[in-house]
This record gives sequence, structure tokens and C-alpha cells, in this order.
Amino acid sequence: MGLEIKGVTVPALLIKLDSSRSFEENLKELEEKLSSAFFKGSVSILDMSDASLTEEQIEKIEQILKKYNSKVLGYRSEKKERQERKIPEITEKKSLKIINKTLRSGERIEYDGDVLVIGDVNPDAYIIASGNIIVMGNLRGVVHAGANGDETATVMALKLMPQQLRIASFYTRSPDNPEVPEHPEKAYIEDNQIVIERIK
Repeated sequence: MGLEIKGVTVPALLIKLDSSRSFEENLKELEEKLSSAFFKGSVSILDMSDASLTEEQIEKIEQILKKYNSKVLGYRSEKKERQERKIPEITEKKSLKIINKTLRSGERIEYDGDVLVIGDVNPDAYIIASGNIIVMGNLRGVVHAGANGDETATVMALKLMPQQLRIASFYTRSPDNPEVPEHPEKAYIEDNQIVIERIK
């Protein structure tokens, strides 16, 4: 089955080790997956419900996460001895909607949670989400993240060129002839304005 990395609240990652493999094999696979630039700057939740890890092993996982600039948000476990490591207890307040296609002009997606598009968002296509929006392709349409007022929401895309981008009550527009970005970018609110930066 292999080690799993799933989006819980984008860009939060739920990391669950493969219990059929050795700890060293899991560790190696984790490092290979996190080496992708797309995961850098994310936060992570370590799911230990199916694995018995020592404090030393947990520290090794944390060191790899730190190496690739992924912060540990918390731990999930059904075992009582791990309860004290929760920082704080994690609850999945928002679900993730995956759209496995390109959104064409005139299409509209509205969702109470996070939205992941595996494809492009063409001009005059709309995405409105109460959580985060992530596009694994060209974002050329109109997106509104944090539509319920969540100013911590983010928008991420491999090619970020939206007609209009909103986060909570803040918005920005692209120029008439935007340059095609060479790197993935993310948009977020800082100091009461939308900031767009390269994902390194």
C-alpha cells in the first residue's frame, strides 16, 4: 500500500506510515515524497494509530519534516500513551473536495471546505470555497477562498494567473497580459493585503 500523505486541510498533510514496512523504509519514502517543492511550507499531522513508534523514531520523523520546511501541527492516535503529544487535539472541521478535471468557461464550483482541482481552471470558470483552494494546473479563472470570512485560507496553483483572486474580503486581479509563472505560487493574507509568493 505504501506510506500515505493526504490533504486534511490544504496545505495540511496527514502522514500515515505503512505498517507492513519497516520504519527505515517508511522514513526513506517520506523523505522522497517531501522533497517535492509542492509540500514545502506545509503543516503536518502524524497519524500513529496503526504504528507503535518510539520517542526516538518520532524525533527522526520530525527532523525530516523540519528539513523540508514542514511544521508539525499535531499527532493523531487512539493509544492513551500518545495523548499527551497532541498539540492540540486535531479535529477535521473541513472536508476536501477533489475535482479530477479541467474547469471550463462558465463552470462554477461552490463548496463548504477545501477544494483541490487536478487540472486547469479556465477563464470565466469559478471556484468559491470556505477553505483553501489548490489547483494542480493553470489557474486562469475566478477563485474565492475563505468565502465565509476565513482570512487564514490560501490559494495555491502550479501556474497562478487568475482573472480575480479573493481571500475572505480581500481581492486582487491579474494584469491584462500576465506573465506565465515559472514556479508554483501561493496567495495568502498578510498585513491586510493579499501576498503572492513562490513556493520554494
